[in-house]
Amino acid sequence: MRLRRFLVLPVILLVSVMASCNFDGTGKGNRNTEVTSLRTRNLVNPEGVDKAVFSWKIESGELGVLQNAYEIEIASSEKALEKGSADVWRSGKMISDEQLFVEPKVSLKYGDLYWWRVRVWDGNDKVTGWSVPARFSIGPAPGDWKAKWITSKWTADSPMPYFRKVFDASTGGKKPVRAVIYFSGLGYGDLWFNGELVDETRVLDPGQTNYEQFAFYTTFDVTPQLLKNENCIGVMLGEGFYAQGRVWGPGFKYGDPVMSLQMELIYEDGSRKVIVSDESWQWSPGPVLYANVYAGEIYDANKEIKGWSEPKTAVEGWKNAEIASSGVIPAQLRPQVMEPIRYQQEIPAVDMWQDPQGNWIFDFGVNIAGVPRITISQPQGTRLKMRMGEALNDDRSVDYSTTGVFATGVIQTDEYICTGKGTEIWTPRFTYHGYRYLEFSGSTTKPELSWIKTVLVHNDLDRRGEFECADPQINRLHELAVRTMLANTHSIPTDCPHRERCGWLGDAHAVAPFENLNFNMYNFWMKYLLDIASTSSRFEKNTLHQKLHNNQFYFTDKQPGIPHMIAPGRRLCGVASPDWGTAVVQIPWYTYLYYGNKEPLEMYYETMKQWVDHTNYLTYHPIDIETTPDIVAYGLGDWCPPGGNRQIDCPISLSSTAFHYNDARLVARTAELLGKTADVKRYNEMKERIAAAFIEKFYDKANKTFGSQTANTMALDFGLVPEGDEKAVSDAIVRNMKEERHNFIHTGIFGLGRVGQALSRYGNGSQAWAAFTKKGENSFAYMWDNADATSLWETLPISSQSMEKGRKASLNHPMQGVYDAWFYEDIAGIRPDESGAGFKVIRFEPTVTDMLPWAKAAIDTPYGKAVSDWSNEGGKLTWKITIPANTSGIVALPDDKMITVNGEAPAFVASGHKDGKKLYNFPSGNYLVIVE
Repeated sequence: MRLRRFLVLPVILLVSVMASCNFDGTGKGNRNTEVTSLRTRNLVNPEGVDKAVFSWKIESGELGVLQNAYEIEIASSEKALEKGSADVWRSGKMISDEQLFVEPKVSLKYGDLYWWRVRVWDGNDKVTGWSVPARFSIGPAPGDWKAKWITSKWTADSPMPYFRKVFDASTGGKKPVRAVIYFSGLGYGDLWFNGELVDETRVLDPGQTNYEQFAFYTTFDVTPQLLKNENCIGVMLGEGFYAQGRVWGPGFKYGDPVMSLQMELIYEDGSRKVIVSDESWQWSPGPVLYANVYAGEIYDANKEIKGWSEPKTAVEGWKNAEIASSGVIPAQLRPQVMEPIRYQQEIPAVDMWQDPQGNWIFDFGVNIAGVPRITISQPQGTRLKMRMGEALNDDRSVDYSTTGVFATGVIQTDEYICTGKGTEIWTPRFTYHGYRYLEFSGSTTKPELSWIKTVLVHNDLDRRGEFECADPQINRLHELAVRTMLANTHSIPTDCPHRERCGWLGDAHAVAPFENLNFNMYNFWMKYLLDIASTSSRFEKNTLHQKLHNNQFYFTDKQPGIPHMIAPGRRLCGVASPDWGTAVVQIPWYTYLYYGNKEPLEMYYETMKQWVDHTNYLTYHPIDIETTPDIVAYGLGDWCPPGGNRQIDCPISLSSTAFHYNDARLVARTAELLGKTADVKRYNEMKERIAAAFIEKFYDKANKTFGSQTANTMALDFGLVPEGDEKAVSDAIVRNMKEERHNFIHTGIFGLGRVGQALSRYGNGSQAWAAFTKKGENSFAYMWDNADATSLWETLPISSQSMEKGRKASLNHPMQGVYDAWFYEDIAGIRPDESGAGFKVIRFEPTVTDMLPWAKAAIDTPYGKAVSDWSNEGGKLTWKITIPANTSGIVALPDDKMITVNGEAPAFVASGHKDGKKLYNFPSGNYLVIVE
């Protein structure tokens, strides 16, 4: 029996689902469904967030579970909730299916600890039990901040300072019931309390910002460490990006290290005592002699002061802190909501040898971002030096060139001076490096392999995506993409972890889709969008603008809101070109699409509009360049293809105009979501004008091609191909591969993230698969078989020619990992659908099931885990699908095969038909689909 016969009498979705769930309609409790995974501000039990915004997940063993209503309770204690006393706020039963980013309408006091819980009603008015409570606190707003910015006495060679403050926690015999510290140390700061580092794994904190405008503070609950009477707060500082002026020039330094700290002691009667940073604090030189985020850290363990952060320690010779009066003082302090940077996995060395100069070389097997951790026993005064690099010279000494020594003027170097007191363990805390190889010198004896390990360092993001398939080459490419991405996630999306460490906008919008599939990046992207907005906020007269190729420029005024090439910081590289500045439209949209919150669209809608209008203006008022209306002639082009950035592959005007069209489309779509009716009409009309101009100028109607692989992939992805010609344009990519490109991919980053989809979604899955699994010259396999690549290079070494070019640049660039989205979306077949952002509606459509035996992916969506797990044996496709509660799936199934769903004919409504497939609406639940 064929599927089309099953659908003669389609069953209405809701009726089918309700029947399968055995709802009795009584409104009584639903024991098979529970509310879990409570988050505030997208974090688990956070301290010191800016506001309460709640999300939760619904877990159920039933099919078709919908949320019809919810109720939230907030209390001043967990016990109050357990007793049913929501003494702060109760929402009452709210008729809504919203379970993400729900903001309670209640005024909350900063510093207090709140507990909340939630329950939901399903589509048949059955209520769940209450969730396990979660907690949160609100941090001080700018007007609540009473602390001063303080510093020490600085000279050119000053070591980093210790700071300390002793205070009595008791008041009239009362001991605090809660003690919270709000702390900002610039560039980086470590917080100690009563002799202990408060959070040992948290480093490089706070995240980099535009310090003229604001800095972040972080919140620490130290109640368990509080002593009855005297207590001591200690602080150590590092340069970070705030105080470093060695790399890129002294103009990149904002000032000498500073700190601001405010402690709140809350007593049982509700009274408070506040401890703030001021002139009463004391400081002394510490053991960190040098701490440059680029160049490295020097630590003299002999200069440690024992017990320096304990209240009973004598402090003879310590000096009073000074009020910071020079340099840049941030105008505002804000809570850091983004997940912090932490020490992560520890990696042992896999090999060790001596180079011709007598240095010992440690090989950690993979190219990463991290710091060395040494465990060593050497005589007092022994000065150990560690220098880090990504590659080796022919004599197996470390080659430092790819880390950008030509530009930075520094080699990544850490030094440790031993005390000679037994085994010493040390890890730098105010720097990080990009490297695989470590050159070690200075020890008095031959080192052992176990002496040095590498600790990975990156933002502590939740892993949301898992992918695996039957092909080891695809799995290896996936591994390289994820490793390289994590090596470049340090409060901003960096381009590389050593020489630049810049948040280039072009790189950021390119990597956003694949990074969002692998990790929960919502808070990270919201922070970066704030970086872009604060960087672009100033008017600049007659300033540098990017024109072509990153080496041709023009000068004119920049209006507030128009972005630079980089954010944040002082290294901006001019005003953004159209293909980099598109990030101000694409990143808010991607953040909405992958996480389901309109907040980024609401916050940056006017900026999105301004950017599209700015780019459109350039097409009608060109500056020093020939163009035609609606064609954007400026830009850098499809960045870093194997042969270099040549217009012969994809004209800059083509890729920039394609982005302009997409930006207009997304602004029109955003206007529709936000109810901006007039703007919907305006930007849809602009979009259509751009499309007509694009096709007229770039489309070869006779050969049905836009020219290059990137040109055709962008046209297909953005919907710029004349209707009915999509398959022919995809075929043109195949011809280009076979006839001109050694049967392989030849694109930069803008094509690489789209080429797989452009092939497999239009009937050319076999060519996509052949390209990604190809071996030998001109293949991805060349990267590890011939170039020994363990991360993605700035120019991918896919051939002997590109390998030589790549060796002159960075060997750790996440922008080349953009292909990874195709693995999730088309090999495993799972992606968010625009009709229901945040995976409210999930698209299930693997497009290469005939190419390999099996593939699977799971994504921990905001609603719960979604799974696509298929195998193909002898032409029989067995497909396991999981759709989280309160969501639905659009499942693509062939219309000429026999199909069963959970052992029966599929009784779901078909919502469309495309390329021999019908798209079916599946409610939430677990499904076993058989296609044969």
